Amino acid sequence: MAIERFKAALSFAVIVVVVIFVYVSLFSRRIPIPIQSALFFAVLLLEIAMIAAGWWYCIKNQKANGIPNWRRRIALLGAIANTTAFAIPVGSLVYMGFYPAIAPYTRTPMIDGEKMILACLVFSFCGVIAGILSPAGSRFATTLGSLIIALLILAIPMGV
Repeated sequence: MAIERFKAALSFAVIVVVVIFVYVSLFSRRIPIPIQSALFFAVLLLEIAMIAAGWWYCIKNQKANGIPNWRRRIALLGAIANTTAFAIPVGSLVYMGFYPAIAPYTRTPMIDGEKMILACLVFSFCGVIAGILSPAGSRFATTLGSLIIALLILAIPMGV
């Protein structure tokens, strides 16, 4: 029992340290621009790693015994929420890249940035809730991935 509490406290401490690192690297204006750019890409790679870890643990949880089915479903929903929160801005960047070529031929509107940010934050919040309720193996990756994508989404308008 004491080991489980220690693991939970250690996971929480690591999450707090990583979130502080992500916040400082994305929002600090005292850091030189080249270092900010490198830190942004490091945080982006960390987010991709957390999404991959969330999916890996989700697949691993499906094969494990002793995990309630509702926790398995919550882990799946958390992985889907993190992936969707990451895919929305990536998809919108691809869409905006092709928009000048397709706009004259179709009546597609330009993407509303405020709605995109709001949707990503909603999916991130769902990922945090799912991360808290998911099985022990996937809690860390799902919760941390959701917090990182929320901070990335909030940092992008500042950089633009």
